[in-house]
Amino acid sequence: MDSKDKLRKAGLRPTKQRMIIANILLDGVNRHFTAENLQDEINSSGNSMSIATVYNCLKKFRNCGLIKQIETSNDTAIFDTNTHQHHHFLNEETGELIDIEDDEINLKSLPKIPQGYYSNGVEVLIKLKKQD
Repeated sequence: MDSKDKLRKAGLRPTKQRMIIANILLDGVNRHFTAENLQDEINSSGNSMSIATVYNCLKKFRNCGLIKQIETSNDTAIFDTNTHQHHHFLNEETGELIDIEDDEINLKSLPKIPQGYYSNGVEVLIKLKKQD
């Protein structure tokens, strides 16, 4: 399935900007990135796109499940093209994320879910710092 088909299947119209981003992100190779990283890659490929347009496209991609946004304590949003259930190591010095497969984490129990809510998944983020 090509990028245009992936966008349509996700319910998105394949605009020029979305196609540029889809061709970079939806090539089957999992990666972590920021909007700024993506904008640099777009600009270095001979295209041009404002950071606002990049963020708008990423928000649409996230909302329809093409990518995930990883919640970290950093100010910069980090996105992931691997939308399957998995966990991460976070290098707090560099901001780099490293995937951890779901079956590598063993949680024996979770706290009781508050009334009126349901669990929408569990993602573990293990923060790393270099030893002195």
